[in-house]
Amino acid sequence: MTDANRTIDAVWKLESAKIIAGLTRLVRDVDLAEELAQDALVAALEQWPQSGVPDNPGAWLMTVAKRRAVDHIRRAQRLERKHEQLAHELDRQQEPEREDVLRLMFITCTRCCPPRRGSR
Repeated sequence: MTDANRTIDAVWKLESAKIIAGLTRLVRDVDLAEELAQDALVAALEQWPQSGVPDNPGAWLMTVAKRRAVDHIRRAQRLERKHEQLAHELDRQQEPEREDVLRLMFITCTRCCPPRRGSR
């Protein structure tokens, strides 16, 4: 195990609960918070051996995890807007179909039972 990996292990043991708690407050989902924190841990495992351990490793992990949380929230909001847009478009597409059905019923009724003379 390298020095960077030992440091990451120690920092994770000291900071993970605080990071997950802060992320849970932000995303309101413990499972997601744990996943985001672990993503930050993976980023540290990938970056710190090459770039060195940052001056404040706990803050680094929290910053990376929060950025991923913000990205997740933005994606979820974008997806929600897209779903709303698709639902609105689907409603608009169904309205002409309803009008077509009513038109067909009217045409069929007038062919079967033509209006009598003298009546409206």
